[in-house]
Amino acid sequence: MADLHAHIGNFLGCGEDFTHYGKCSVRDTLIVNCGGLRIRLVQREDVVRGNMSDFVDRFVESTRAEISNLVPDGLVHALKVLDSVCWLLSFASQSGVVRYRYEYPAGSNLGQVRAVGGSANYFRPVIDIRDGRETIMFVESCYASYEQLERKRKLKVVFDYLVQAERRHQPTELKLLISFVVLENLKSTFARSAGIPYKKGFFMKVPKPSNGDARYSFEELLLLMFKTVKMKKGLKRVIKLRNEMIHSGISIKSHEWQWKKYEHLQHLIREYILRLLNYRGYYQTFRGRGNERVEL
Repeated sequence: MADLHAHIGNFLGCGEDFTHYGKCSVRDTLIVNCGGLRIRLVQREDVVRGNMSDFVDRFVESTRAEISNLVPDGLVHALKVLDSVCWLLSFASQSGVVRYRYEYPAGSNLGQVRAVGGSANYFRPVIDIRDGRETIMFVESCYASYEQLERKRKLKVVFDYLVQAERRHQPTELKLLISFVVLENLKSTFARSAGIPYKKGFFMKVPKPSNGDARYSFEELLLLMFKTVKMKKGLKRVIKLRNEMIHSGISIKSHEWQWKKYEHLQHLIREYILRLLNYRGYYQTFRGRGNERVEL
C-alpha cells in the first residue's frame, strides 16, 4: 500500500480544519468520505487568505488531494472518485474544478500529468465554499446520487454548461441561451430516463390523449420533470423568452429585464439539481447575491 497525491485546479474554497505553522494557523483542510475512500483536500494558503478577485479568469493550482494506504489495484477507482468530487465542486463553486496531475506512490515521480483547460471563478456560488463544513456536507450527501445519475442525466455536460454561463464578460443573451440549453438537456435526459417514447423529433404522451396534441411540449415536460422532485414552478414567461431567443438569437427586452429572467433561470436550475442529487442542507440562491440562504 502507498499514498496517492493528486493536484486539483480552480477550487477557491476554504477548509474546515486548520494547519498550524508555528504561531500561524490556516483553515485549509477538508476531509471528505466518498466511494469508500477518505480524501484529504488541502488548499493553498494564498487561496484561503487571498482576495478572490486575484484568482478569477486564470488557472489556479489550488488544491492537493491525498489518499493514504491505497492498494495498487485501487488506483483507477480512486482517480474516478477524485474526478467525481471535482465535478461536484465545479457545480458547488460554479468554477471549472479539475484534476490535472497525480503521483502514485507519493514521492516516486510516477503518475500522470494531463493537459486541462478552464479557469477559476468566484461569483454567487451554489454552496458557501468559504465554509468548509458546508462544502463537505454537500459533497458527501450528493456523491452517491451523482454516481448513480451522472451518465443517464449527462450531469458533467450540465455542470460544464453552467460554469461556461458564469464566466466573466459573457453577454447576458449568451448566458440565457446556455441556460436554455441546460434546461433542454435536463428535459431530454429526464424524458429518456423515464421511458417516454420519442418519435419523429418529439416525446410522445402514452396513452395518446383523445383530444389535443399527443406530443409533449417543452413546457409540459419541464413541469413534469420539476414535479418528480416536488417543485411547482410557473414557466410562462421563461418559455416565452426561450422561444423568442431560440428563434431570433436576441431579445428586444431591456438588459435589466433579461438579467432578472437569468437570475430566475439560475434559481430554477440550482434548486432542481440539488433536489435531483438528494441534497439536504443550505444553499445560496443566485438572485440573493450570496445573502439569501435556503434550506432543502
